[in-house]
Amino acid sequence: MDSAVGTEGRRMNRWWRVAGALAMNLPLGALYAWSILALSLENEIGWSRTETSWVFTIAVFVFGLSFILAGSLQDKKCPFWISVIGGVLYSVGWILTTYTNNLTYLYLTMGGILGIGSGFGYATPIPVLSKWFPDRRGLAVGLAVAGYGGGSFIISLIGKSMLTAFGWRDTFLYLGLGYFVATMIGAFILRPPRRV
Repeated sequence: MDSAVGTEGRRMNRWWRVAGALAMNLPLGALYAWSILALSLENEIGWSRTETSWVFTIAVFVFGLSFILAGSLQDKKCPFWISVIGGVLYSVGWILTTYTNNLTYLYLTMGGILGIGSGFGYATPIPVLSKWFPDRRGLAVGLAVAGYGGGSFIISLIGKSMLTAFGWRDTFLYLGLGYFVATMIGAFILRPPRRV
């Protein structure tokens, strides 16, 4: 164990930090299953696939921009607050989308707000784990990034069942609430080590 971890690492095993990264990244990866979720909106409201596909395009573009900003901020400020902001905005994006009736609102909530939250949330796990695992950086970061893909996989498995059981509005609400809990847990676990 590196000296940067010090006694703090003995109080909480550093592998729990990987669990925190997974709690953050699994929800964030759900955006990549957008095409599965969008079908219900298209069927109910009458939007085309081209119209709903813009949500993903906007979210990924906003994600990239906010990721740069969040990365810079987390270097200067505590990564904890960047994670909290990310988790809150990401979850709020899902929850607010339940009220959508027009494309502009959908692009703002699911594309804009969720995209910012995704960028802020994703900006902290990798740098924090790099500090906890100077000796096994590749493994720790690889596990965290795998969580991002895992979120998409999980939604691809359960998304259709949830949509059938609850409808898309309640599904988005339940996902938003669940993602809030998961990302807040991740944010509290994902604290960088104190230097000794």
